[in-house]
Amino acid sequence: MEEEMDDSFFGKCKSVIYSQLKKRAFIVVLLCASIPNPLFDLAGLTCGHFLIPFMTFFGATFIGKAIIKVSIQCFFVIIMFSAHHAEELLSFIETNVPQLHGTLSDSLEKQKNKLFNPNFDSNETPSILAQVWEYFIYLMVGYFVLSFINSIVQNHLVTAEKERVRKASQTPRKNKED
Repeated sequence: MEEEMDDSFFGKCKSVIYSQLKKRAFIVVLLCASIPNPLFDLAGLTCGHFLIPFMTFFGATFIGKAIIKVSIQCFFVIIMFSAHHAEELLSFIETNVPQLHGTLSDSLEKQKNKLFNPNFDSNETPSILAQVWEYFIYLMVGYFVLSFINSIVQNHLVTAEKERVRKASQTPRKNKED
């Protein structure tokens, strides 16, 4: 039975990662860790499947994430959020979305004043968007905690059931003929 070829972009990427990971594990993991993409998860799973040594995986991941990716992100943030670029972006948005004319600039200026003003009044009520976001974060953390507890309980129940089955199989059964 012949396996179907996946001609999608993701399928081609997956195929290249599989084949190259067998030959050049360190370089593949380094490249996948250096850029933000979902293929890093695939590379990690594939490393486990092909039994790539932990230090090879960890070393490449550390260099890729801690040195290369962070440097790229810092460069991007510095360039994109310089005053000149921020003003150009605001101008572009306000030109193309006339409903936001003035409000976006005012909001950004207000945030700058809050950030750089040492006499900032922290008793000011947060915006409705900030409150909704805060509740969303609380819900997500709560969901994580509940799913973690659920997973622990399920694992305990599976272990207890296996132990019960093991004990039941070890106890001698009485023969009905006795």
